Amino acid sequence: MTQSTHAVEVTTDSFHQEVLEKSRKMPVLVDFWAEWCNPCKMLNPILASLASEYEGRFQLTKVDTDQQQQLASEYGVRSLPTVKVFKDARPVDEFTGVLPERVVREFVERNLPRPADDVLKLANDLASREKTSEAVTLLKQALEDDPGYDKLKLALAGYQHAEDSIEEARTTLKGVSPTAQQDEAFKGLLARIEIRETALNSENQDTLLSRLQSTPDDHDSRRRLSAVLFERGEAEAAMDHLLEIVRTGQSEIKASARENLLQVFQALGSSDDRVSRYRRLLAQALN
Repeated sequence: MTQSTHAVEVTTDSFHQEVLEKSRKMPVLVDFWAEWCNPCKMLNPILASLASEYEGRFQLTKVDTDQQQQLASEYGVRSLPTVKVFKDARPVDEFTGVLPERVVREFVERNLPRPADDVLKLANDLASREKTSEAVTLLKQALEDDPGYDKLKLALAGYQHAEDSIEEARTTLKGVSPTAQQDEAFKGLLARIEIRETALNSENQDTLLSRLQSTPDDHDSRRRLSAVLFERGEAEAAMDHLLEIVRTGQSEIKASARENLLQVFQALGSSDDRVSRYRRLLAQALN
């Protein structure tokens, strides 16, 4: 494959310097490809064109997976082409397959450093010092200058959710681009917002527990109790109640509880050990 003058071919020996170390200074896009891969050849000119257009704002590197199988294995490359973005010596974003130039451009744009990144750090610092309302105000101001920045919108929606400004959080999320809506961060936040909505519109924990003691098959109360427990930080107890509905409920009720449980999985995130454990329990309950 003809390589762009803006791309660097890396090997196992040069990966540390050309990708990991360089990513501490700027984003590094790593294109995992192979000579026999026709989709790779289709994606190559798109990446090369963007590397030329954004010269100096990110580094494009390429890994021939036939020659560098160890790198492909180490970074979990299972299909070609796979493009990963590295920042601060770790992968932070990726896509697979051939995407339209518009979508690839969006992918690149959302991973480029922007002035608003400093605002995000300041907002995070404010929130860590329990000054969430100030973080919200700061991010709203930043969005006036950079209205298309999805990271600002996701951060703002997250802080609005933390303040129980649910409708405002939902409105903010509606402005997130379709591409970013496919990200785990978006889906997880939306799930947390929906669970909190259920909890805020439910009776308190003692009332729901009392109702279930007298009527164990009150599935709606059990579902609401699950949301309340999740909001109290008792995720496993919340999932146990939803599993109970899956085990004992019929047809639509069972299906609804399954969707609620999947929603909790999204809220916790795929890296949470509890998710893999409860996925197995859900599979057992459905069989």
